[in-house]
Amino acid sequence: MNALTSVTGVISQVPAPAAYAILAAAVLAESVLLIGAFIPTLTLLLATGAMARTGDLDLALVIATASCAVVAGDAFGHRTGHLLGSRLRTGRLGRRIPAAAWRRTEALMAKRGGQAVLLSRFVPVLRTLTPHLAGATRLPYRRIAPYSLCVAPLWAGAEAATGYAAATSLQHALALGGPALAVTAALVAGTVLATAGIRRRRARGAPEASADDHASDAPHATPVVGVA
Repeated sequence: MNALTSVTGVISQVPAPAAYAILAAAVLAESVLLIGAFIPTLTLLLATGAMARTGDLDLALVIATASCAVVAGDAFGHRTGHLLGSRLRTGRLGRRIPAAAWRRTEALMAKRGGQAVLLSRFVPVLRTLTPHLAGATRLPYRRIAPYSLCVAPLWAGAEAATGYAAATSLQHALALGGPALAVTAALVAGTVLATAGIRRRRARGAPEASADDHASDAPHATPVVGVA
């Protein structure tokens, strides 16, 4: 029995309020470090979306439930990262990451922390790590909150609607839906980061070029020849 059939079977055996509670708990649990990667939120959203198609659940409530859990999970992850702070960097795993990588992460979060939260929502594991990194680098929560509020219904709606529309072929949707979303998000994220890198290199190169120009334009000193 595959995972999707198992999850659908469990969800269909409980009352509707319990199904919503399970969905909310799973999405919220995904924001917890270490265990978040093992929570089958995609499967749950596809299953609850399919159940909305059969009338067992309400699609709008499925999306609203998952969206609220996303926002709460991002806030929890940010707070956890803020509290752990230096422990993330000095812990067993953190010590394996070069100091230069941490500095680049801090710089990226300072400039594009909100966009990172938005894009990472569509990529498993990254959506768990990003709010923690934002908190650990002391990025204020208000900088990521609008992006979390914006992307939550988009993510929940896309996955639940996929289950709703493909209720008769969920296995096919599961095989293609998640990777397609991940590839799309990765391409967008790569484009954004590449653009930012080009701008940073140009910004660093401009002062050097300017200094060279000034040096070349400066008048040359004329040696003074003494008269005997």
